[in-house]
Amino acid sequence: MVATGAEIFGVSLDGLDKHKAFAESLHLNFPLVADAGQKLSAAFGVQRLWGLVPFSKRVTFVVDAEGVVRNVIASEFDIDRHVDEAIATLQSIR
Repeated sequence: MVATGAEIFGVSLDGLDKHKAFAESLHLNFPLVADAGQKLSAAFGVQRLWGLVPFSKRVTFVVDAEGVVRNVIASEFDIDRHVDEAIATLQSIR
């Protein structure tokens, strides 16, 4: 199967104002989703202590155009790993 396209978006528990400031400061060209109710975090299994801690794990999911999760990158401190592995995965499914 060949991926025909990809969508990128970020999700965090932060509010819209914080997302807007973050996106502007880094000149992001993709949307950020505010998950204040932790519904997405729960659905993807990235909550900390069942949602009792007010921040989620740092995880990158690479999903192909068919909706198949092709890679899950979980690293709290190595941001470059997220970027490098996500790019490699996207290139491998072109």
